[in-house]
Amino acid sequence: MLLRTVPLILLASILFFSCKKSEVVVDNSNTSGNNNNTTNIVYNVNKTILLQLVNDVRNKGCTCGTIAMPPVGIVVWNDQLAKAAYDHSVEMNMHDYFSHTALDGSSPGQRITAAGYHWSSYGENIANGYPNEQAVMNAWLGSEGHCKNIMNGGYRDMGVGRDGNYWTQDFASK
Repeated sequence: MLLRTVPLILLASILFFSCKKSEVVVDNSNTSGNNNNTTNIVYNVNKTILLQLVNDVRNKGCTCGTIAMPPVGIVVWNDQLAKAAYDHSVEMNMHDYFSHTALDGSSPGQRITAAGYHWSSYGENIANGYPNEQAVMNAWLGSEGHCKNIMNGGYRDMGVGRDGNYWTQDFASK
């Protein structure tokens, strides 16, 4: 009996602590849409790590599925895109669904516009179940469509938001 109880208690403890939500840090001191301060944790993600991961791949080029993607220019962090991404991740987590279409029927483009970003093009990646930036990045690069969004040279800006293990990554250009 004791041998069965200990693993169950251990498993319950792991699940409890791994599902704990972290505090969201949002710096709204810069309303231009670009965040040039030293805050790295924004919308439950480490923006420095994500930008480095994305821009490293964009600088080197990669293969998305069977398609060789040449190197492209870097993207910069945009708080408006991060806000749109974060709000979508919160909604998906809160209502336990997984889709690019929000419950109100809005598309990524509509959510990005509502966040104040005036885009000419956009792309969105979503993911669920990944514990950190490297894991979700690996998953996106392993998916041809998500990888193509990351490697799209037409995108200049990026924002990412996470709630629980729901991730949304929005790319766009003005």
